[in-house]
Amino acid sequence: MDPSCLIKTIFLSEKRKNVLVLLLKEGPKSIDEIKEALDVNSSALMPQIKKLLKWDLVTYDPVEDKYKLSDMGVLIVEKIEEFLNIINIYVENHEYWETRDLSEIPYHMRKRIGNLKHCELLEADRDCLFEFHPTFVEKVLTSKYVMMTSSTFQPQTVSIFSKLLRNNAKVSFVLTEQVFDKFFDDFPDQFKCFLSHENMSVSMRSGHIGPLTLAVTDTFMALWLFDKNGRFDGTTLISYEESAIKWGRELFTYYSSISNMVYINLDSGKMEFTGYNITKANKF
Repeated sequence: MDPSCLIKTIFLSEKRKNVLVLLLKEGPKSIDEIKEALDVNSSALMPQIKKLLKWDLVTYDPVEDKYKLSDMGVLIVEKIEEFLNIINIYVENHEYWETRDLSEIPYHMRKRIGNLKHCELLEADRDCLFEFHPTFVEKVLTSKYVMMTSSTFQPQTVSIFSKLLRNNAKVSFVLTEQVFDKFFDDFPDQFKCFLSHENMSVSMRSGHIGPLTLAVTDTFMALWLFDKNGRFDGTTLISYEESAIKWGRELFTYYSSISNMVYINLDSGKMEFTGYNITKANKF
C-alpha cells in the first residue's frame, strides 16, 4: 500500500477533508446531516465518502444510518486538523510568524500554536513601544477576569490592575523576581494593596517567563514576543477565538504552577512566599 495514495485521498479533495474534520469535531452524522453542514449535494458528496470508506477512514453504521470516523481515522484526522491549524495561522500572519522567536514559547505549548486562530496584529506607535496598544487597554478594562504573565516591567500595568479591581474583576499576575522587585520599588503602596486584595493573586517566578508578556481574559488572548534578533517592536498579537483563549489559559496555568504565590501574613503583616521560608520584612 502506497502511503502517498492515502495522503492524496485526504488532501486532494476539499470535500473529503471537510467530511473528515466535521466527523472529528461533531461525531457520527447521517448523509443528510453531512450535506447540510457542508452545503453540498448527494451527487458531489457520495463519491468522496465512498473513497473514505475504501480506505477505512470512515465507517457506516446501517442501524443508525450514520457515518463516523474509524479508530485509525480519528488518530489520523486529529493530526491533520493540528497540521491545518498551524498552516492557517502561518498564512494569516506569515510575515509576523517568520520573524518571531518562538523559542520563547514552551515546547509543549508551541506544538499547539495552531490554536491561535484568526489573530489580529496591533502595531505599536514607535514613540510608545513600551505602552499597551489602546485597543488592548480598551478591551482588557471591560474584562471580568485577567490572567497575565510578564518578564518585563510595564508601569501601565499598575493603573490597569487598579481599574480592574475597582470594577470588581479578578486578576492573577505571574512575574519574574526582577520585575517583581522593580514594581515593588516604584509602586510600593499600590503593590501592597494588590497583595492584600481579595480579587487579586500575585505569584513570582525566579526563572524566565516566555512569551515576553501574555494576557488572557474571558474574551481574548494577547501575546507579545521578541523578534529573532532579540528586539521588541511592541506588536500585540490578539485573538478572540475560544481555542486561543484556552491555549492562553493553559500557558498561564503552566507558569502559575511553577511559581510561588506572594501573600501578606495576617499575623505578622509581612510579605511571604509559598514554597520558601522567606520573609522580605524590609519591604514594609
